[in-house]
Amino acid sequence: MPLTAVVNYFNAHLDDFNRAARLRGRARFDYDPQHCAVTAELDGITLRPDQVALYDSELSAPVAFESRLSIEDEQGRELNAKALYYTAWEAEEVVFLDRFLRVLHTLDHLARHRPDADGNVVPLILDVHWRHVRAVEASHGQVFESLLAQLGVKPAQIVLRMQAEALLEDLHVRRAVQSFEQRGYRLLVEGLPIDHQHWPLLEQMGVSWIAADPDFLQAALRNRLLQARLDQWIQSAHAAGLKVWLQSFDTPRALEIAWRLGADAVSGARLSEAAREG
Repeated sequence: MPLTAVVNYFNAHLDDFNRAARLRGRARFDYDPQHCAVTAELDGITLRPDQVALYDSELSAPVAFESRLSIEDEQGRELNAKALYYTAWEAEEVVFLDRFLRVLHTLDHLARHRPDADGNVVPLILDVHWRHVRAVEASHGQVFESLLAQLGVKPAQIVLRMQAEALLEDLHVRRAVQSFEQRGYRLLVEGLPIDHQHWPLLEQMGVSWIAADPDFLQAALRNRLLQARLDQWIQSAHAAGLKVWLQSFDTPRALEIAWRLGADAVSGARLSEAAREG
């Protein structure tokens, strides 16, 4: 089905995201086929999705794409992405917003990367907001799976990203993660502390990707002792069957450190440039 028709379908069926949410009457997707650009309007705010490529050491092709979002108000001023959730206090609004954003990024992904002959696309990393998880009692991922089906995308082509703090501290979040895994989604836990190893818990929940605390990563680039700790952490993660993503490695020296430490995937502006030059 052409993407224009898919966008029109979702605009006519926003009730499927959460029929109790007031935002469903103030939201719409837009698609510009000339520029293959997908955007959205939400309560007077313009949403523009973007992506960051993740590469392995071969630099041959991206192994995944991380979804990003920029937001503009009615005067064209840029807003922080977190501001969206300041206007969605009720549980119904949070659930609608989270699903709406994930569909927006998936539409954008399909506009940028056409599926191959078997219908597969490079995996897309999408966020699941912790407030959404706490607002839904059970069957996590089921509604989004039905929305993905309208796009011809399978849960296995999606990597759902959860924040480590919520995951490690909230039993309900851990149960939700297990539900996502059982439905076929791949799972990424971001912001794991280097000094605490939770490999048995992550293995139990079916997590396949992890990302360390970004502040620690930037500090490790300047300190050999911290690099040694990061090296040990990555080795332990690999021993537990987990893949490690290192974020925002934007210099040649940082990339050399990432590959020396055995990272499975790295993202950064310099890396994207190197891949294009190759």
